[in-house]
Parts: sequence; C-alpha cells; structure tokens
Amino acid sequence: MSELNISDLKGEIRNRNPRWNLPDNLSDRIDITPFEKRLGYLPEEPGSKTELNAKTHPTDNRPWRRRLMWLTQPGVDSIPDSWDWRDVEGHDWTTSVKDQGGCGSCVAFATTSAIETRRRIERDKPDLNLNLSEASLFFSNERQCNSGDSRWGWRIPAALKWSVNEGICYEEDYPYRPRNQEAILVDGSLRTIKIRGFNSTKSKDEMKKWISEEGPLMASFGVFSDFFAYWSGGADGIYEHIQGDYKGGHAVSVVGYDDENDYWICENSWGSGGGDNGYFCIAYDECGIDDRMWAPEDPYQVVTHDVLQYDPESLRIIDEGSKGFLLTDGRSRMKMFDNREDAKNGKRVAQRHTSHGFIGRDNDRSNRQDYIIEYWDGNSGLPRRPLTEVDEIPYNPTKVTAVDEDEDGWVITDGNSRMLMASDMNDALAAVRLAQRHQRMGFIGRDNDRNHRKRYIMTYWE
Repeated sequence: MSELNISDLKGEIRNRNPRWNLPDNLSDRIDITPFEKRLGYLPEEPGSKTELNAKTHPTDNRPWRRRLMWLTQPGVDSIPDSWDWRDVEGHDWTTSVKDQGGCGSCVAFATTSAIETRRRIERDKPDLNLNLSEASLFFSNERQCNSGDSRWGWRIPAALKWSVNEGICYEEDYPYRPRNQEAILVDGSLRTIKIRGFNSTKSKDEMKKWISEEGPLMASFGVFSDFFAYWSGGADGIYEHIQGDYKGGHAVSVVGYDDENDYWICENSWGSGGGDNGYFCIAYDECGIDDRMWAPEDPYQVVTHDVLQYDPESLRIIDEGSKGFLLTDGRSRMKMFDNREDAKNGKRVAQRHTSHGFIGRDNDRSNRQDYIIEYWDGNSGLPRRPLTEVDEIPYNPTKVTAVDEDEDGWVITDGNSRMLMASDMNDALAAVRLAQRHQRMGFIGRDNDRNHRKRYIMTYWE
C-alpha cells in the first residue's frame, strides 16, 4: 500500500502558499494505491504522426467566431479570455463523467470524452444521447490494465488513428469493465463513431482557439503524489505541483481555460466523487499539461448495414446481351449474373427473402469490392424452389470470429478457412453477427471468368 503523508504536505503548502489548499479535517495519511493504478499514458514514440487528415487551423489574425454561431456572429479580433464547454449558450455540452476504475485506460477515456462532446457540438445538440465504448477502443487494440504487462497503457496518437480507421462503438453494445478483457467482437455494435482526422499543437494560443471554436482537446500531464491528495482530499483551488514523487503519466480531456487566472479546465476519468464533480483546474505550464494538445476532428456516425427492401413476387431476369443477365424488381438493378443458369438460381434465392443487404459498402479501399459483404434477409414465405450448380460451404457458427490484419482489414474465419474480408472493425462486428446466424455460406457464379468477376458472384447464407 502506498500512503501519502498529509501533515507534511500541508506544511509545504503553508510554506509555499500555492493556489490550492486542503481542508483542515483531512486524515493525516491517505492510501494512493487505487489512483496509481489509473495512470496509463505513454509518451508518443519518436517519429509518430502528430496529425492525420487534419483540417487547416489558421494561426493568422482572421476574425474569431464561435463555431456554433459562425454565420450570424460578428467577428472579433481575439479569442475569448475564458471558455468552459460546461456552460456555453446556457448549455452543458459535455457528457457525463466516467470512472475508468483500477485500469490504465486513461487514454481511451480522454479520447471518448473529447469525441462525444465534439459530436454534440457539431450536431448542435447539447442533449444528444452519446456514450461511446472505451472497451472497444482500448481492448480491441490488445491493451491491458495492469502496470508491468507489456501491453499496459496507451499513446494518444494511436488512439486517434484507431478512431479514424476503425471507430468506436457504443457503450451499450460493448460495456467497459475495469479489468483485463479480450475483445469479443460479437458483443460490438452495428453503429460506430469515427473521426475524419486529428491534429495537435504546442502553441497555447492555438489550444485556446481550437477549444473555443471547435471543442475539447486531449492532453497529458505528469502525475505526482500530491495530485492524488488534491483530487481526493477536497482541495480548493488551481492545482500546482508542490511535493511528492512522480507516479506516471495521465491523459484527460481539456474542456476550457481561463486567462485571468492562468489555468486549464480538465475532465478526469476517475469518477465524479473527486475534484470538482469530476473536473479539476491545473495551472498553465504545470506538469507538462500544455506541452502538446490533440484535437480529434469531425466525428461522424457510420451505420454499417445498407439494406434495400423489395417485393419478391416482382423479381424478374432481363437478358442484357454481352453484359450478362440482370436480376431486378422493376425499380432497381439488384444483381448481375454471367449466364442464365446463374440468374435462375439467383432469382430463386432472392424470392426466399424480402431484402438485399450489404455490409461495408461505404469503404473507400482501392479494391473496395473485396470488402463488401452481401446477404439476403427476411422470410418471404414463398415456396423454396431447388437450386442447381451452386457452391455452398458449411461451417460451425460458434467458431466464427474476426482477426485484425492491420492495414489489410479484418478477416472473418471459422478457424479453418478465410470466409470474408471486412474493411474495419465495425464491418467485422456486423459480419460476425451475420455469419453466426447461419450454418452455410453459398455462392452463385463463382466460376465466371469476367474481368469484374466478383460483381457477378452472388453471396447468400442459409
């Protein structure tokens, strides 16, 4: 157990007269072990990206306007002297304070906090219900809770890059627990929030400008033992390091600032029982808090499934000559086939169902067709006519899982064969759920030799 001597700390506070104090009735010693377990920030590696797909953040003297009032607010010569996203235009734009528990997952919590508030700001909805899953962000990257584990802690650039490429699903679909977890993809969501890019700066002026114009930033600072007393001991004032050993790095979301008193306003992830209901103020230049701050940019929601409804009794096949045979419901071009036999089988499959679905059709890979997962769904109730010349692969649905292959995407496998490729984690979540509902994966027209052969292959599940 690590203890902090409060009597010695109070004596140092009296001698140095910092901008914070502790209440007289605080115990002489407090156990800081639970707080030490919550530190998990790792400095960025040399050469790591400081921005990705970043928007331009001009540093010139153009008129400042608050983002929410860009079209109607007159420009002014400088940014505001103070800002706090807990009270802008009479609204609190932040989401609820969370508690990471005894796990070194602070980077994941700082990331979700900043993105949640920025999403509310960009949608102009301070009451938008949004609670992202820190578990999907942290544990999907094979990070672990305990100091001493080779996978302990995390880096801010890595979390932001993941938020660009893979996204973060919702807490209700992938609950966080403050203990080591394996990333079980089937527990994930069919919705996710991604960001289009991120940026960072070492300039205080830019930090204030970005906060006031666009939303919270992410930051890290060095934690000394006296911060634990400040946080949990009912301290009053602005934190400055006074006394104690260095304990590790910590990541937080910065929601505001105050130039008159020279401090940043930070949302912590240690619950609402400490600090100022889960927030704290830290002086400019203190403990590395403003060495660099990070801006997650333009959060947006991706809905993985793209489903087209149709009337199964309206389906017909049209011979388009050298182009092949088209399956249509009379309104849209549903599927192309290489020959009449394939088209006949495709129509018989489609007549069993009422919707044509796709997973990952919004992916932007150069070979995007390889990452689009097709399925047919809904029971039409029509008679099931037999199929001919089809290729069906049986599998054990309980064995289906997804494996991250980094830049190549995610492979869906039953442990024996590579069944599908998914562009990102959210597509993989949906593909696993789809495959686990069935026992056979079927293909029609897989032997065609057209230049764009995959467009002439129909995939279905039984």
